[in-house]
Amino acid sequence: MRTLHELTHSVEERIPTFNRSLDRYFDVHFEAIINEWQLLTDHDLSELERRVDLVTEEVDRLYLHTSVLKKQAANLEEELQFLEGGEAE
Repeated sequence: MRTLHELTHSVEERIPTFNRSLDRYFDVHFEAIINEWQLLTDHDLSELERRVDLVTEEVDRLYLHTSVLKKQAANLEEELQFLEGGEAE
């Protein structure tokens, strides 16, 4: 014979509850929910972080090149003004 505890536990397992129903629903529909709600997985987050790091590095590199190009443009402008001033005389 079963003990009273075993019997009540067995009955509790068979009675549907909101939590168990919800857990089963999510287990069955997990991938569809992620896609529909546009949720991110850990893998997606890692990939996004990697891509953000690459873009950040590229922006830093471009910013550095921009400042170098601005200096070169200023030098060329000075030389051009010097040459234009020299021809007028």
